[in-house]
Amino acid sequence: MDAKGDSFPIKFLKDVVKKGSDFAHDFWEATKREGTETKIAVLILRKMIQDKPVSQGEIKFLKEHSMDLVKIIPLVLISGIPIPVPITPLLIALGKKYGFDLLPKDNRHHLTDKDEKEKEI
Repeated sequence: MDAKGDSFPIKFLKDVVKKGSDFAHDFWEATKREGTETKIAVLILRKMIQDKPVSQGEIKFLKEHSMDLVKIIPLVLISGIPIPVPITPLLIALGKKYGFDLLPKDNRHHLTDKDEKEKEI
């Protein structure tokens, strides 16, 4: 028993539930962020199509966001496979263990970087 009086199985279950809720929260936040970034990417693409000027930060943002979309496609396809074990969290954990991240990153910093660099010039 630990300091709270929980036995091993109870402590283990609490840890599993906490990890599951943390994963669900992180996944939900990433989903909302990617939705916002996709809207920004569409606006940048529209500027490019209309032959309006596009900053280096916007181009970098578009490239990074495109890579995030490529990462998401296999996760969506795998999550559609009807198996009893949730494989997506396992793949994300394996990716972290071996040094690559399957979840998309926040790329909005590229947009603020370009504003600061343009102010310096």
